[in-house]
Amino acid sequence: MHKPPPAPKPTPSVRPEPSPASVAYPPYRTPSRRQAPSGGPSLVTLTLLVTAPAVFAVAALRPR
Repeated sequence: MHKPPPAPKPTPSVRPEPSPASVAYPPYRTPSRRQAPSGGPSLVTLTLLVTAPAVFAVAALRPR
């Protein structure tokens, strides 16, 4: 009994990679600037009202 030669192994076919699907982005809109609250104290005034008492307290309470 003679054995038939083994069948040749199939070479792996190179599968082309699918191109990435295009993504639809929403149209670019510049963000609308919020209006500063009119009639209230400005940001600089609020900052000074918060920090000035803290600075004076540190100066008055520091050890001598």
